[in-house]
Amino acid sequence: MEWIKENKILCKKIGIIAGVYLGMKYLVPLVIPFLIAATLVCWLWPFLKWTRRHLHIRPPYVMGGLVLIVVAILGIGIYMAGRELGNLAIYLRTMLEKRGQIEELLYNCCDSIGQLFHVESSDLRIFVTDQLNVFRDQARQNILPGAFGGSWQLLKGAGSWIAAIVVTGISLLLLSADFEEIKEMGKRYSLYEKAVSSIRGMLHAVGGYLRAQFIIMGIVTLLCILGVWISGSTRMPIAVGIGIGLLDALPVFGTGTVFIPWLFICFLQRKYTSALILAVTYGVCMLTREFLEPKLIGNRLGILPIVILMSVYVGVKLYGFGGILLGPLSVLLVRELWKQIDTE
Repeated sequence: MEWIKENKILCKKIGIIAGVYLGMKYLVPLVIPFLIAATLVCWLWPFLKWTRRHLHIRPPYVMGGLVLIVVAILGIGIYMAGRELGNLAIYLRTMLEKRGQIEELLYNCCDSIGQLFHVESSDLRIFVTDQLNVFRDQARQNILPGAFGGSWQLLKGAGSWIAAIVVTGISLLLLSADFEEIKEMGKRYSLYEKAVSSIRGMLHAVGGYLRAQFIIMGIVTLLCILGVWISGSTRMPIAVGIGIGLLDALPVFGTGTVFIPWLFICFLQRKYTSALILAVTYGVCMLTREFLEPKLIGNRLGILPIVILMSVYVGVKLYGFGGILLGPLSVLLVRELWKQIDTE
């Protein structure tokens, strides 16, 4: 007990770490749509107040307009991506309908690889044919039966995501309508000022993080547009480049989700120049993000890049996939709460 009294501040900080971990682990997944909505409303509230004061438009209507604009932009992006995927599907179906077309493409690929590495093309053809037969047998026994179960799980997951997005949108409208009343209710509690101070610090840090991500995403998008246009692989380089740039901001997908299969298809079509340009573009985009991300995000958050990397790694270990975001957010929240203790 004496040690606890002498190290009261240290014990509080340890308690904060434990509380943040338990909250992020068990509470945040349950209320994440409302947290996202509250964060966005707090961030946009100065703009919402300005529109109400100068344009006499109530905040819920402004927020509804912003939501519709975001939905429209996402819809256009999904439509363009779907059209490109549809064109790719038509091309693949056309290849499949031509008898022997796939075999010819594979054999041409084997011939090209054999010439490049000075290997007998006939041996490569036999190896590829054997592996295709093995894959076909495995698909019949394992992959196809499991695909239906996986499709059902995918549909359930998509339904959950759609429900969460709808709830977030409705929460945005409701919170923007009652934001000032909620603030007045919060002021009745003694912890309100400390909570607001911590939230402001986090919002400032998260805003800096988002600005840094937008800067990186914008540069990567321009590089993608330029590379795709030079390669001549599509008639819509701007739309495709923007779509790839948006994917680059997502931790799971990234630019490789599009570039790797695309350059492989170009290689099979013997469009070696296009494949090389796409490969170079992919490499430049990766290097650009790896170079800019630690510098910009570290400077914006006021945290060393190595700490950000550690927070992501530890976050994934503790929270699973969501730790990519929850890890850095946990560090930010702990830092802000520690500041409150140090100023007591």
